[in-house]
Amino acid sequence: MGFDVLPISMAGRDFSEYLTQYVERGIPTHRIKILNGCGTTSYEITYLSNDRRVLRLLSRCRDFMQEDLYDLPSVVAVNPIAREVSIEVLNYIRRQVRVLGVDLQGFTRVFDKDGYVSTAVKVDDLIKILEIADLLKISVDDADVQVLNSIIERFPNKVVLITMGSRGSIMIYGNRRVQVVTGGIVDAKDPTGAGDVLTCLMTYLVGRGEDLVWSFVYSNAVAVAKTLGEGPYGSISRDLVESIVNKLYSRLTTA
Repeated sequence: MGFDVLPISMAGRDFSEYLTQYVERGIPTHRIKILNGCGTTSYEITYLSNDRRVLRLLSRCRDFMQEDLYDLPSVVAVNPIAREVSIEVLNYIRRQVRVLGVDLQGFTRVFDKDGYVSTAVKVDDLIKILEIADLLKISVDDADVQVLNSIIERFPNKVVLITMGSRGSIMIYGNRRVQVVTGGIVDAKDPTGAGDVLTCLMTYLVGRGEDLVWSFVYSNAVAVAKTLGEGPYGSISRDLVESIVNKLYSRLTTA
């Protein structure tokens, strides 16, 4: 798509074969630390017929520390998947960057003795994250919608994305609420990662100062296009994205 992305992460030795594939695809890997003391964070994901999924944590690498986060780009999306980023570390990132997007999912997940995932949102933590972030992406699975609405109203200068799986997503900013329905536009093969694409691309476009409604529709279009490929790899054409953008605009509602 023509966007430069720098992954900053940690993984175990079991991730080495994927690093080779990253290099082959021109993805920079010099900020991905390979550690001996942990396995790569990974989940087993089971999709249910009601558009929901069950996650079981298989392995988890260590938490992020400040020393992992040197020389950050000016626009950063923070997307933990198993509570690897503390509020203190998030505050540290905030001080280093110009625009900060945050995906709430990794801050809410808790694990039982067998690794199965549920969510537990502390309202105080949600408020702190909204105070820190410029953009916050929240899944309807992460928090109670009524609680969200009461908190979001207190932060009119923030961009908040609420994702609802194949039902699409909502963007709230200022006193505006924009919604787009994404279901049925393409024959999705693998929905895993669509929310991550939405968060990262929307953060990038906000950092570029693009129009928010166009950025929201475009980011949703790229997220939809991502579901056509299985796993993290695949090719997305600009023509395909533009076609999806046009369809999404026809489904756009504002309030």
